[in-house]
Amino acid sequence: MTVQNRENSKPTVADTIRSFAPLIAQSLPKHIDGDRFTRLALTTLRKTPQLQACDPQSFVGALLTASALGLEPDTNGEAYLVPYGKECTLIIGYQGVAKLFWQHPMAARLSAEYVCERDEFNFDKGLTPSLHHTPATGDRGEVVAYYAIVGLTNGATWFDVFTPEQIEKLRGKTRKGAIADPEHWMQRKTALKQVVKLAPKATQLQQVNAVDEKPGTMQAAQQITRQEVPELAPVPDGVNPYTGEVIEQPADQPAGESR
Repeated sequence: MTVQNRENSKPTVADTIRSFAPLIAQSLPKHIDGDRFTRLALTTLRKTPQLQACDPQSFVGALLTASALGLEPDTNGEAYLVPYGKECTLIIGYQGVAKLFWQHPMAARLSAEYVCERDEFNFDKGLTPSLHHTPATGDRGEVVAYYAIVGLTNGATWFDVFTPEQIEKLRGKTRKGAIADPEHWMQRKTALKQVVKLAPKATQLQQVNAVDEKPGTMQAAQQITRQEVPELAPVPDGVNPYTGEVIEQPADQPAGESR
């Protein structure tokens, strides 16, 4: 490949991450280092090569949304950048939802579990709510329910219980098989997202439902970051994609062609 061909080539997803590094750093909470976050994004790209085939706008949109929420991709189960064809989908993990909840000053208790048919389990949602769950040892059987519990420092505690069918309906159209999940974390996260709706509102936690398991877009990133996010316009022939400068053509070569 000639030098001119390299200049005419479109930026890769990795190039786009680097060019958006300043904007990513601006959108991050103060306790997260911008350089570290950019390195994590590039590491994710190397670990999942299929992401390189994603539309750069979709990838950067998902990445900016994660950065604004303060969730680091592929770190402690907080968030994942998952390719589906040309789209990059941001999947917020159970730990990501938990991290956002624990940032609230009144947070005191958070748990989400699954119940199997051989477990000892009963609950009452009447005037005196109660929930009792003792998991069986050995083979617990099939999953029959999910529940989540949330508690605050003022003593308030609440929970809800869901059947597997209710959870699948709440999850809607999801792309299965993206993340190995033998402990049913995604279903438990769904139960948790429903229960924390009743918690004191923390801005980032409110935004989880709007962006979780959705394709990354610049519009979504702009909503979360509260900043203008530039569109990635297609690079015309004869223009350096990194500087925007017009590339000088040899006198004997028509514009738009390369050797």
